[in-house]
Amino acid sequence: MQSRNFKISYFRICRILCLCMLFVACAGLSGCASENREVGRYQLYFLNEDLSSLSAQAYEPADGKDASDLGVQEMADDMLAQLSEPSGDVKRIAPIQNFSVTGTMLDHHALTVSLSADYEQLDSIREILTRAAIVNTLCQIDGVDTVSFLCGDHPLKTADGSEVGAMNSDQFIFNSGKEIVNYEKVRLHLYFASESGDQLVDTYRNVVYNSNISMERLVVEQVLKGPNSDVVFPTLNPAAKILSVTTRDGVCYVNLDQAFLTEPYNVTTQVAIYSLVNSLTELSSVSAVQITIEGKANKTFMETSLSSAFEQNRSIVRESEGK
Repeated sequence: MQSRNFKISYFRICRILCLCMLFVACAGLSGCASENREVGRYQLYFLNEDLSSLSAQAYEPADGKDASDLGVQEMADDMLAQLSEPSGDVKRIAPIQNFSVTGTMLDHHALTVSLSADYEQLDSIREILTRAAIVNTLCQIDGVDTVSFLCGDHPLKTADGSEVGAMNSDQFIFNSGKEIVNYEKVRLHLYFASESGDQLVDTYRNVVYNSNISMERLVVEQVLKGPNSDVVFPTLNPAAKILSVTTRDGVCYVNLDQAFLTEPYNVTTQVAIYSLVNSLTELSSVSAVQITIEGKANKTFMETSLSSAFEQNRSIVRESEGK
């Protein structure tokens, strides 16, 4: 199935984004504060001054506390309180304004944030940015997988009455230099490893992203990032850096750094390579993929030469149940 890409108009962006999002886990499994927490690790996300994107500010717990001493819900409540206060920087706008947070509830790594009914009066752009700021802030917490919203006495809904549902930060990808009116949504067809590591499994991921990056680069980023469920498994070194992604005459040239050659997972060479190749060739613009390492194709990944371009290989794909 070819990926579908829809341009979002200024006036319909709230409705389209809410209708198209699928949400999955994005954080750790601990039900209490992790020993990995440390001051400076977390960011508070504010709205930037022209209401086009988000702006981050280092999070420090109130009252001089240490982040490692806070429980999951305690940290969430503290972060929300700070998102309600002026940031101290005129270029950062506190997202929680003209409405209030009336409570939070944590249940099996799913955090529900209750908002006053005034939230529904926000205009569409402000609402999306506000929601993105809250979700991106809270999903950093170990033990918070998803964030859901109640508005008044009911789940937050889109303009057509459907529920927004649970969210994580994967659905809000912000890149500098573009405004939210240029955001797009896409359903990516990605391939990750089976549990045995010798087959690929079809997966689909809905992503909202800023259109200043190409679809090809977005796919490479998402494959390197790995799956966001425990049904399929990662294939490539997430530490690998993307140096460039370009497409000419149907061939996608993916230039990565040396870290790509280090394979940290127990998967076959074919599964690793074709997780990237098959994902990219699901795009209508790509028929083959040439992988280079710092601009050079004369490299070997595991036992496979990268000197030639790779075409899609369905022979190692295990079809997902219920597809």
